Amino acid sequence: MSPKASLSLQQKVSVTLLAVMAALALLSYLVLNATVAPAFAELELAAAEKNVVRAHRAIQNELENLGATVGDWAPWDDAHKYALGENPRFIKSNLDIPTMINLGVDLLIIYDARGEALWSQLLLDGKLANHEKLAVLQLIESKPQELIYHTDLQGSKEGLLRTAVGPMLLSSRPIITSDKTGPIVGTIIMCRFLNATRQAALRERTEVSLTWHLIDSESLLDESLMEDIVAGGAGSFTYAVDDEEIRAYGLLTDLFGEPLLILQADTPRQISALGGRTVNGALLFLSAAGIVIAIVTWLLLRRIIVLPLERLANHITGIRTSGDLSLRLNEKRVDEIGALACEFDKMTLQVHDARRQLLDQSFKAGKADTAAEVLHNIRNAMTPLINGIDRLSKTFRIAGDLRVQQAIEELYDQECPQGRRDKLLQYVRSAFSHVEQASDRAVQDLQVASRQARQVEAILSDQERHANVAPVIESLELQSMIEEAALVIPDKDTSGIELSLHPELARFSVVAHRVGLVQVLGNLILNAWESIKRSQSESGSIRVTARIDDSGERSLVRVTIADSGCGFTDELHPKIFQRGFSSKRGHLSGLGLHWCANALASMGGRISAESAGADRGAEFHVVLPGSTTEAASARRRKQQGRDREVGKDREIVVAEMAGRMQREYAQR
Repeated sequence: MSPKASLSLQQKVSVTLLAVMAALALLSYLVLNATVAPAFAELELAAAEKNVVRAHRAIQNELENLGATVGDWAPWDDAHKYALGENPRFIKSNLDIPTMINLGVDLLIIYDARGEALWSQLLLDGKLANHEKLAVLQLIESKPQELIYHTDLQGSKEGLLRTAVGPMLLSSRPIITSDKTGPIVGTIIMCRFLNATRQAALRERTEVSLTWHLIDSESLLDESLMEDIVAGGAGSFTYAVDDEEIRAYGLLTDLFGEPLLILQADTPRQISALGGRTVNGALLFLSAAGIVIAIVTWLLLRRIIVLPLERLANHITGIRTSGDLSLRLNEKRVDEIGALACEFDKMTLQVHDARRQLLDQSFKAGKADTAAEVLHNIRNAMTPLINGIDRLSKTFRIAGDLRVQQAIEELYDQECPQGRRDKLLQYVRSAFSHVEQASDRAVQDLQVASRQARQVEAILSDQERHANVAPVIESLELQSMIEEAALVIPDKDTSGIELSLHPELARFSVVAHRVGLVQVLGNLILNAWESIKRSQSESGSIRVTARIDDSGERSLVRVTIADSGCGFTDELHPKIFQRGFSSKRGHLSGLGLHWCANALASMGGRISAESAGADRGAEFHVVLPGSTTEAASARRRKQQGRDREVGKDREIVVAEMAGRMQREYAQR
């Protein structure tokens, strides 16, 4: 036998589960590293790109805020009059350092309609400075004129601007009246530096590690990387990735579309680290879940499949070794194994019934052959007996026809003539001679009849010796036997008499003769029912209980049948089981309890009775050997050996007796 074939079902299941879990763990590792890890890397790049976009939007928001501030100043009547040269006090009342600080503006320039600068002011680190340091006016005035000359009342120009000090945010709008009507009399320009302070504020607001680098300035960036960024143009993203972080770059252009700033957003590789932890956690979870599933599956398979199959195999082995087909698995499951066990129980029940029927047919056939043989022998013996009795009856009839008494009376008569007297004496002598001859023939016939009667007796004795075998003993479920025996009670549902069977009966089995035990229990239950009826009570109860009897060394079961009927006195107690005794009026047989005692004795049991007195009920105790596997198997093997030697005729006799008892009860 190969090692694989020698493995048990449970071992095969365990090996299969381990192989499946190992394959699942390997597959999970490959799938997670092939799909989940790259997905986290893509999420990380997307997050880095999103940080660049957020930084760019933050700068745009700064530019929009600056544009909103310029939009408040440009449509203003005072500024409109100042640009026309009609409001010289405008400078003193509005154009001062506190105003610029409050507005967050570092540079403010006002142009008239001819494009000449009317007023300009620069704040550098919070202090006034010469705006020529920026060279911004020359730059603005040398570029396209849409920064200074506006033709649209709602026109504006916003963007980044390179200066000598650093990049600035610029917003330009036309100066118009407060009701936003023309004419346009000039332009107002406000600027803010993109310095370290602004950078820190943007970092805090966006929560992005934000940095920018001026084009054509000394930078920490690699030249090839900078070339790639500039070549990509505005709106594109370039990445530099290492183990610690992802540096994403975007290009910002100035007002005139020229590359100005390289925007850098540093994103720690937390997502990749999280992805790694997620992959490891997922693998750990899958491994732990796989182990738990394997253990649970192993336990469930053992409980649901392996153990029931082992019980079924042990049950089959028990039936094979004991030969007891009455054993039942009684599996309560409703699945396929439960159906298999149920069908096996049905099969063993059918085989048990078939074996019983086969035995019954064998008994009947053997009994019929035996009865035919006995009847033939008895018939042969009875023929001479009947003939002799017929001859004897004829002889006695002939003797009875003689008139000897009349002859004697005439002889006593003194007046009888002598001749008549002589004839009478001769007649009497002849009659007595005839009687003597008849007597001799009768004696001979009686001797023949006696011999034939003794022959019949010998035939019956021989048959009784062969028929007097022990009943078929088997292990029986006590409750089913009592339920079958209780069927002898007539109209038990309408009589007002309650029959109660204790639930503990279901756990007891006894070793007895099935037909005999049913008849004994039926006799006792019917007697209890009739006793209640004789008490003329409208209602009553019959209680059947059982318990272990520990009065002896053997395992015994005591069955108690208690009723609320007539009961009996102490005087009647010794006579209860005597042949011919009956407490029923009008019934003279008295064979029921006597037969029950004998039947139980043949099964290795006994019976006793108790009563508290007349009209106080009675209890009958039936003690039988309890059914254990070892005792039942040994008894069954011994009995089967006897049955093979002498046959089963006794069961037929008991069955016929039981049938007669049932017919008698039905007639009552």
